[in-house]
Amino acid sequence: MEPGRSPLAGGRAATLIVRVEDTTDGSVVEHTFAHSPVRIGRSARNELSLPHRFVSASHGVVEFSGHGRRYTDLGSTNGSVLDGDLVPPRVAVELGPGAELDIGPLRLTFPAPPIEVPALGPDAAHAAPPPAIRPGGITAVMQQLARAPTTEQSWQDVLFPGSVIGRFELVRELGRGSFGVVFEAEDRHLRRRVAFKAVRPGGSSQVLLRQERLQKEAEAIAQLTHPNIVTLYDAGTCQSGPYLVLELLRGATLQETMRRERLEVSRALEIAIEIAWALEHAHAAGVVHRDLKPANVFVCSTGAVKVLDFGIASVLGGEDVRAVGTPAYMAPEQWRNGRQDPRTDVFAAATMLCETLTGNLPYRVTRSSSAVLDPGARPAVEAPGVPGDLQALLRSALSADPAARPLNGRAWLDALLATQERLDRPNRLETWRARLQGRASRIPLRLVLGAVGVAAAGVALLYELLR
Repeated sequence: MEPGRSPLAGGRAATLIVRVEDTTDGSVVEHTFAHSPVRIGRSARNELSLPHRFVSASHGVVEFSGHGRRYTDLGSTNGSVLDGDLVPPRVAVELGPGAELDIGPLRLTFPAPPIEVPALGPDAAHAAPPPAIRPGGITAVMQQLARAPTTEQSWQDVLFPGSVIGRFELVRELGRGSFGVVFEAEDRHLRRRVAFKAVRPGGSSQVLLRQERLQKEAEAIAQLTHPNIVTLYDAGTCQSGPYLVLELLRGATLQETMRRERLEVSRALEIAIEIAWALEHAHAAGVVHRDLKPANVFVCSTGAVKVLDFGIASVLGGEDVRAVGTPAYMAPEQWRNGRQDPRTDVFAAATMLCETLTGNLPYRVTRSSSAVLDPGARPAVEAPGVPGDLQALLRSALSADPAARPLNGRAWLDALLATQERLDRPNRLETWRARLQGRASRIPLRLVLGAVGVAAAGVALLYELLR
């Protein structure tokens, strides 16, 4: 079973404990995780970072829930051994009780978490988080509001710093646009900071359109629970209109990051892989984003990467195939008002990676057309420092023919991970060679001279014996 299609992915109810033992020195470190999946690798971007030379940058992933645990090796160079057997790459295997996972000299075990005793007393009810949003519940709430008029005055009267809406106190405005306004807010129930996103009123037809768009966004996000997708906490209505309550992020969008600095190939590839993890999960749930762009990718101050704004996401099989998106990142099928599927997202993700690596878009684009629509168009993916393997992958993912692209987020992720692994091997060899040279340079001169003397004596003796 593929990790992206596992029923264990995105589970919130369970806890995972991973005990890592280095068998070379006996050191043991224990890690606890509350959210699935947990990615394992040498890169610091993984939830479980193991900076060891035997570990690949993206080595494996553990998915867990109250129903069980699974491990998938992501095609690592040195492989993974589970209970004495080599784990086949990209195949999810069960982690049973007492399972031992070996990655080189590192031994990973998975102790059972302690049994949690429910809180008692008058505040027990307030200790639990609010119930999960039921499918379709957000649409039902917003449809109630659609029957009532909303005025610009009510927007101004309700949405301002210090205003309290339900259990949320608005703290400060973070940004606004034609679609709505976002505030930093305090959840007074759970005592945490959140992002409060409200729809802006306008003419009656515009309000209904924006409410429909907000419903789509909420229903799409409500299906998705993943470390690389912004988390939806709550939704509701107030005097000003419908609102969403989302995870509050600190950092900058990928668009802002790209304007500020030129990213190295390794970092650009890491960000692309994080985005691909999000797409893998969304596509497995039947959701296509259809408006991926640097402004919809957030690089957190912690280094994590989050995909934002599923506002025009649609469920596969739906009838909404209007050309929506941002021209610079739109696939040809979007320009032609054709059917869009996960390969549409792959095209946009590859466009972002190309722009990050080269500083330019792969095709010339205006507000009304794109060179990708021209017969025989080829993407411009060449730039100093961009490896040939990566250029070849970009040409495939940026093909005007959807059939030539990776099939979905999972296939795109696999291709990126394989490329990262190939590019990472020479670096590891150079690091290991440098370490050996460093050790050799610290050998005392008298030992070197002694070794030379012994070697010379051996040659002289061999000469006498053969004479």
